[in-house]
Amino acid sequence: MTISRLSIDNSGFQKDAIGDSGVTNEEIRALSPRLDGLRKKIRHWQSSNDVNFLNLPDKTDLDMIEQIGRKCSRMFKHTIVFGIGGSSLGAEMLSSTLGHRSPRNRVTFYDNIDPRTLSEIDDVQWADTLCMVVSKSGNTAETLGQFLTVLPRMERYLGEVGLREHTVIITENPDGALYKIAQQLGIEPIAHPAVGGRFSVLSVVGLLPAYISGVDVSGVLEGARAMARLCTDDDILENPAFHNGAAQYLHTEKGRTISVFMPYADNLRLVVNWYRQLWAESLGKMDADGQHRGMTPLENHGVTDQHSQLQLMLDGPDDKVVTFIANPGVRHEGRRVPMRFQELPAVAPLAGHTLGELFISELKATRETLSRRGRPNRTFGLHDRDAYAIGELIMLLEMETVVVAELMGIDPFDQPAVEESKILTREYLADLIHVDF
Repeated sequence: MTISRLSIDNSGFQKDAIGDSGVTNEEIRALSPRLDGLRKKIRHWQSSNDVNFLNLPDKTDLDMIEQIGRKCSRMFKHTIVFGIGGSSLGAEMLSSTLGHRSPRNRVTFYDNIDPRTLSEIDDVQWADTLCMVVSKSGNTAETLGQFLTVLPRMERYLGEVGLREHTVIITENPDGALYKIAQQLGIEPIAHPAVGGRFSVLSVVGLLPAYISGVDVSGVLEGARAMARLCTDDDILENPAFHNGAAQYLHTEKGRTISVFMPYADNLRLVVNWYRQLWAESLGKMDADGQHRGMTPLENHGVTDQHSQLQLMLDGPDDKVVTFIANPGVRHEGRRVPMRFQELPAVAPLAGHTLGELFISELKATRETLSRRGRPNRTFGLHDRDAYAIGELIMLLEMETVVVAELMGIDPFDQPAVEESKILTREYLADLIHVDF
């Protein structure tokens, strides 16, 4: 089926296409009563005055984002974003997928604390650079570490007034350290919405850096709103998130607990980075019966990983569901292989074809080979730099995640297990003299 500018072919989930290893619409329809609770939540989310991931496209202050974004774009040539997880992945995904590579509005994301990588910042020209710091809680150790280690250099080069002009802080918690640091520095924080970081891409968290990098953020929100409406349909077969989420859940019940995303476009690779956190952190939980649930997200890259992972997907354990993402228009792009050397058997099939035609043919061949071997797969199609379609895809994947979580009997919005690691990190730092591995 085609939904606006995002095409979805999920026939490869079905028995009609892949034989007995597939699922049927009857099996999907049988799950419908188990989603009645989610339907009630959706109606509440729609009508609520409080912000949530579903109404975020309507609640996000686009005027504020564009106003700040225009000012930053005029004042600075370079923007550095300090954040980790949901405070960085969504914005970087939008900037990479839809942004315009321009030396005038360059945005660099630092989502790790590897000191060798961060040493690049020593060469930053602060006169032309904006520092954006993002942490929902305001207590994220990595983000605080990033910002506080560059703060003395910023103060030295920019002075007190310049520091305030060159720093944007996005956080929610007024009791968090980042909020208090902002107050002491005389910086007015921008409010992080009251949604989890991995669901915050359609807010200022994702859209402000994206706007600075040249993204049509209005188009992203418009597409997300359109998909949100489709994903509130009560009919499980007409609602794309219900349909796709239920099909994936049925495949997990068949032992397919690895979700492979395989974009056939270099600029769509960071969609997978964002999706991995969404899927893993939302679904990797223990249910009420004490059963460990979830699907492991795995990136493959077309066509590169046809020469790396495809053998495993075809002949290895039948424990994977594959999602392809592609730009159908790419078939018309690229240089044409000349007719020279066409007498060579390996060259003959290529001669006269564009690299785009080869690219799409390899996608079709990979998809068909998986289907012939009974391996479930689906395909998303969207044209290059289509902000509306990316908005649709974001909302669809978020809603699918919530659907699968509902069927698994878990809460997609918390992450209780990782809190232990955060606590231990602070304890080890307190006692640290040297590190023994």
